[in-house]
Amino acid sequence: MADEINQLVAAIASKRQIELPRFLRSVEGSDALAAELAEVMTAIDSGSPLMVSGASQSAAVCNDLAVAGAAREIVRDNTRAEVERIAAVAARDHDAVIAVGGGRPIDVAKSAAMLTELPVVVVPTQLSADGLASPISVIINADGEVVSERSALPVAVIADLETVAAAPIGFARAGVGDLLGNRSALIDWRIAADAGEDAVDDFAALLSSCALLLIEGLDLTPLGRGELTIELARRLLDGLVLSGLAMEIAGSSRPCSGSEHLISHALDRFEPGTATHGEQVAFGTLISTQLQGGDVAAVREMIAAVGMKGALSGFDLGADRLAEIVGFAPATRPGRFTVLDRDRPSVTALRGLIAQLL
Repeated sequence: MADEINQLVAAIASKRQIELPRFLRSVEGSDALAAELAEVMTAIDSGSPLMVSGASQSAAVCNDLAVAGAAREIVRDNTRAEVERIAAVAARDHDAVIAVGGGRPIDVAKSAAMLTELPVVVVPTQLSADGLASPISVIINADGEVVSERSALPVAVIADLETVAAAPIGFARAGVGDLLGNRSALIDWRIAADAGEDAVDDFAALLSSCALLLIEGLDLTPLGRGELTIELARRLLDGLVLSGLAMEIAGSSRPCSGSEHLISHALDRFEPGTATHGEQVAFGTLISTQLQGGDVAAVREMIAAVGMKGALSGFDLGADRLAEIVGFAPATRPGRFTVLDRDRPSVTALRGLIAQLL
């Protein structure tokens, strides 16, 4: 599978004017990570990078890396103001940005790198979402609106599998949930194309499908028991990276984001803090798959295997509340045509569907 995917990416890159990361590396152990990062920084001619991280685990990883000539900044949140602050620091004396951590530091670093036109290198400390290798960042605007915006595609992703495997297990479960959403997102994309609302990029769709195939069919029950094995971490990392590349090739998040993500966005709007993004996407995938006429049993089985009990229970919000939330989902991203737009289910119909699923 890995050789076939590498050949596919090479074939795509030879035909299109697109950006792809130059380095996609996975290692085992902090010493190997430090050595790999040093090699990559030399390869991109960086001598004064700005390292950005969160305040806890990712900050400790920064301490171990000790990159020559690097300055450090802690990312407090993923607001527009924080993006502008990091960009201002990076623009003064730095020639690259290194993002160490999870979603927020990575998203802020990618957006800041876009503003400053600096290369960004990603060192993930968790495998919770496909943003680690995508050209999309989730940022909170000054008015509190959460937006998905174009950002810099990383020139390199370098992961220590031991570090990501040791992260709290909820992050890896969320990563599986985010990948699971590719299934319904691709169907939604084709629904949009059939309605004349979009055009499917077949290569991007293939990469998105391959990303899910990397973990689909594997024994995911160790995750349900609270363990992320090194081999599963490697597969999950590769899948999340491929999803990011699919979005770069498509020029949008369409290959990996459909009605299931809109449902997650609606949960964020009306019930903030319900669950991780990936677990909310897994719940959304369950609803979307039912509406699309897909294999709900397979989706449910995968969600159960990794231990996302909240997604299976609807986060105990009840069918009435969830029906209102799902009904609002299309409004979170006008123009993103999905099965929710095609079928326009009423709140009453959604209530019955959700009650049946839960």
